[in-house]
Amino acid sequence: MRNEQWILMDKLKRNLYIKYELKNFIFNSIIKNNATPNIYKYYIFYKKSKLKRWSIISQQTNRCVKFGRPWYVNKLTRYSRFTFRKESYCGNLPGFKRASW
Repeated sequence: MRNEQWILMDKLKRNLYIKYELKNFIFNSIIKNNATPNIYKYYIFYKKSKLKRWSIISQQTNRCVKFGRPWYVNKLTRYSRFTFRKESYCGNLPGFKRASW
């Protein structure tokens, strides 16, 4: 139950980021532009502060695709360490095999 709530919250954050990505990019480019008068920059800072907090990319966490665990997620496969080990031992991940030497 709790795990499903985390996954839904993560999906909401990702959708909000996609929705406000262009607006954030435009605001940042106006703020960094030296030719823009300061009064416009202050107005853009104000508008940027009114955006949703979850629309920032740093609010998103990497989660396991299968179980939604946020801890130790492999970026290549997007699996947590337990899922990654189980799937690689079963041979479901191409290019990975059990170590033996």
